[in-house]
Amino acid sequence: MIRVSFALASLLTLLSGCDRPPADARMPRTVLLSDAAVAPGAATSLTGEVRQAQRARLSFDMPGRLATVTVQPGDTVAAGQVLATLDPEPGRLRLAQVQAEASAADAEAADRAEQLRQQQALFDDGVASQSTLASTRAAEKAARGKANAARAAAALAARDARHAAIVAPFAGRVASRAEEPGQDLAAGQTVLTLDGAGQAEIVAFVPRAMRATLHVEDEATAIASDGTSTTVRVYRIGDHADRGSTVETLFRPVGVPFGLIPGQFVQVRLAGAAADSLSIPLTAWIPGDRPGQDSVFVFDDANGQIHRRRIRVAGHLGDRVLVAAGLARGERVVSGGTAFLSDGQSVRAFDGASQVEGH
Repeated sequence: MIRVSFALASLLTLLSGCDRPPADARMPRTVLLSDAAVAPGAATSLTGEVRQAQRARLSFDMPGRLATVTVQPGDTVAAGQVLATLDPEPGRLRLAQVQAEASAADAEAADRAEQLRQQQALFDDGVASQSTLASTRAAEKAARGKANAARAAAALAARDARHAAIVAPFAGRVASRAEEPGQDLAAGQTVLTLDGAGQAEIVAFVPRAMRATLHVEDEATAIASDGTSTTVRVYRIGDHADRGSTVETLFRPVGVPFGLIPGQFVQVRLAGAAADSLSIPLTAWIPGDRPGQDSVFVFDDANGQIHRRRIRVAGHLGDRVLVAAGLARGERVVSGGTAFLSDGQSVRAFDGASQVEGH
């Protein structure tokens, strides 16, 4: 009887224990918090170089010896102006040679055509054999091909003779002069660099981590060394990362610029999301099932609770996530153990180690 009573008491004790909430439900879960901070490496000011949107590196199509260069860096030129020439004598001699070869080839082709006509007539009369006619026909075809090639060579030489001068393709200013008269040039070797007289632009290299936060038409301020400034807009953002870390970005002035000079360096001060791009630890990011549904748990200091909030992810930088929208600088997010949390849950900030307690 005593054994039965003891067993019954033990059973009642176990059942009463089942009605008690677990210990971790009574105590706030301890979590690791991290601040939403400016993205590492995010720059609000970049160094940019002014250049003309229209720029050309001018060279000759054929090799030769540079005879004249009529302009210096800084000179203003008009469209169609002759800027440099090659020694014309080799081109004239080469043209005369290939024209003579073309004439000889045309004469040979005409002779072979006459022979073919005669052999065809003899074959029709039953005098010439089939093999003789075939041989004559092949010789005529070869002579005709040779004449066509010689005429093409003559046309190419004539073109080279016409292109023995560099002509300005547009009005502008000479940016640089790479070669001097008397220098032997290879085909395509740059002699002059010409900047157009129209649109000026600024090229700057933006950290790759900020690429997703910068958009075409975003505004910035270009500041010269003397303190003068002008408003610029993003005109084009490159798709290729230079050495894997920066992206070439072009800015163009809005309205009348302050007098940008090609080759001048200016500071480009970014505005908006590009300048204020925030980042959080990768462990704080809760990926959504679909794009646009990413979120984090934000800690509310007033009541010690966490609340789930949507964010817009702009990219990744190492072990950090770039946040384009949804967080303010200084807000604290849960950066560990997010899988065990729920919206509105009370938590306690963990102090002293980068671990998350409780499961």
